[in-house]
Amino acid sequence: MKIFIRTIFVLVFLSVSYYIVSVETERYESTSITLLKDISKKQTIEMSNMFLGQISSTMQDSKVLELYIRSPEMFNYIDSEYNLSKHYVSDELDFAQRLYKDSSIPIYRANKKNIINKYNEDLIVFYDDPSGTLELTFIHTDPETAQRILRSIIRRAEEIINYFVRENAKIALSFIEKQREEKRKSFMDAIKNLIIYQNKHSTIDPSLDVERKITILAELETELVKSEVEYNTKIRTFNPNSREMKLLQSTIGNLRHSIKRVDKELAGNTKGAELNANVFEFKLLKSDMEFAKEVYRQTLINQEEMKIEVAQKSKHLIVVSRPTLPDDYDYPNKPWDIFTLLMVFFFIYSIIVAMMAIVENHKD
Repeated sequence: MKIFIRTIFVLVFLSVSYYIVSVETERYESTSITLLKDISKKQTIEMSNMFLGQISSTMQDSKVLELYIRSPEMFNYIDSEYNLSKHYVSDELDFAQRLYKDSSIPIYRANKKNIINKYNEDLIVFYDDPSGTLELTFIHTDPETAQRILRSIIRRAEEIINYFVRENAKIALSFIEKQREEKRKSFMDAIKNLIIYQNKHSTIDPSLDVERKITILAELETELVKSEVEYNTKIRTFNPNSREMKLLQSTIGNLRHSIKRVDKELAGNTKGAELNANVFEFKLLKSDMEFAKEVYRQTLINQEEMKIEVAQKSKHLIVVSRPTLPDDYDYPNKPWDIFTLLMVFFFIYSIIVAMMAIVENHKD
């Protein structure tokens, strides 16, 4: 029994080894290293976000790009140029690797799903987090075709990532244009409210009136001091009832009356209106207008930035290492595959022999 099992294993091992050495299709691997670079102003902001542990948009874009490269849409683009669908059912591949139009085995049936799966098996995409690079590899039976397909993938990937950016920018621009009209209306309303207030109170700025009255008050106080000093000096030598002394007394009285009137206005009792309340209301209206103006200005800046982003090519897929042209096949790795096959068969054979020994011991 053991001899029979050993013979079966040896025959299967030799058959599979023969397939690996003589039958399995030799395939070539073309590799390229790319770096997705964002040339927009947001790049500097993203660098600070990375220090805070946030995912940058470049990293996110690389992951999205990886998903797109593996997508049916990318396959259709490549298939239209290189006819991979025909390649996967052709004699260019050996009987175990090709697909069949009339196969009764589901995984070998040449349907859309299996063809895309074959495409993804031949495509290797690896994102290196520390360097931010995207390593792309494509495997084909012809080395030059593998290189050309990889070039097409890189070219299409750069086109599509900028298409995504432009579409997102168009959506954002549409939203900002609506915001611009709303902010412009708010700005105009704030200006109208300010003008209505100025017309109602017949003033450009109540705070300017306060400053003007403070200046007048200071001048009146100065004149009062001068007049009182002059009066006290002359009273010693002049007759208090003289025309000049009475004129000084009248001047001092008028100055004191004027000072009281200005003081009263500054206290907020002018014409029955609260001056301080007026100043506060004006400042509030003016600050609302300034805020609306700044919001509207920022909206216009964002709109212009979005227009530039829609028009420009803001992302570049920089080719760090160009697609290689392999001079020797990479698959199959015949020595390693045969060695691995030998280890697997030896392991399975050892388990079966051990189980048979246990069964025989129990029989005894």
